[in-house]
Amino acid sequence: MNEAEHHLKIDPSLEKPYVLQIQDQLRGKIKQRVLRPGERIPSFRAISRECGVSIGTVKQAINTLTTEGYLRSHPGRGVFVAEPQLKRKHVALVLPTLELEPMGMILRGVKAGLASGSRRLIVQAADLDFDQELDLFENLDSSFVAGAIIYPPPLTSFVEPLRALRDRGVPFVLVNTCFDELDVDAVVPDSAAIGRMAMRHLLERGHRKIGLVDHTADAASNQRVRLGMAEELTKAGLDFATLPRVRTSASDLNDRDPWANGREAATRLMQAHDDLTAMLGINENISMGVLQAVKAGGHRVPTDISVMAIGELNAFDVSEPGLSCIRIPHEAMGHAAATRLSEIMADDAPVAPAPRRTELAPELVERGSVDSLD
Repeated sequence: MNEAEHHLKIDPSLEKPYVLQIQDQLRGKIKQRVLRPGERIPSFRAISRECGVSIGTVKQAINTLTTEGYLRSHPGRGVFVAEPQLKRKHVALVLPTLELEPMGMILRGVKAGLASGSRRLIVQAADLDFDQELDLFENLDSSFVAGAIIYPPPLTSFVEPLRALRDRGVPFVLVNTCFDELDVDAVVPDSAAIGRMAMRHLLERGHRKIGLVDHTADAASNQRVRLGMAEELTKAGLDFATLPRVRTSASDLNDRDPWANGREAATRLMQAHDDLTAMLGINENISMGVLQAVKAGGHRVPTDISVMAIGELNAFDVSEPGLSCIRIPHEAMGHAAATRLSEIMADDAPVAPAPRRTELAPELVERGSVDSLD
């Protein structure tokens, strides 16, 4: 390895973490063929000395590049640049994390959807950090992966990076979240139906003082949930614009305490509106936080305040009371996304199929957290 040509350098003045600087430089050298397929890279210890970082930081960088398909580890021999033609059959699954239950369901569905083919799945998960996830799908390369399934951040600021990925020739399917500004394949729940079902369940039980703990997600799929709620409220002579509502940050996922944002927001909402008879959480973690906040405030659920959730956790079955929810078909979405991606990548397809959005039906799950006022 030519030291001058392959030199790695850490810049302490940059805000980017050292591990990402090492990844970016190695990835760039592989793409530019400065590092060629089959070439052995320096040892962890050598890179550690050269960059002035810990061996643990180097291992993390190398492990990520190995997962992405840029490098291949041979025990006892070292780490080598992977052969691109061998990686073309790989499919990347890009997730914001593997720690949240819905991600595990999507992963199971994707694995089942790819099981009948020869594609190998490479799972890339960020640490509940949207910027880190952006780095993952910005670095997908058509020379190393045949396609990708991406669970994108629910913010329109990520449309342009996804458009750039499409323009680089990497076929992909979005799962769970879609954008009207981006004409690509997507498998999502019927978002408007989610909003309608959740609000209708509360309205049909006589609730008119309903509080919504929302978040700042502005993707089309998230906006349609709110539109579905608005439709049901209008039928009941109510207005979504005047609905008691508080929003949390969609980008603050809080890996240490994922229910904290819902607790804090629900507490503020109850303090501002002491006449609420029901509360609705916009996703599963926020909803569990809402349940905790209502009970911590001395209210009985559902006798004093009913609680309804969008999304589902295993904890809903064992919470006291059990939390009623709108179940989102995450596993089925993963399976459908893998099936659709396989169609797009099919070798015998004469032309790429036109982008298609597939919507899967949600399901109402009644437990014990919603009471009737009649």
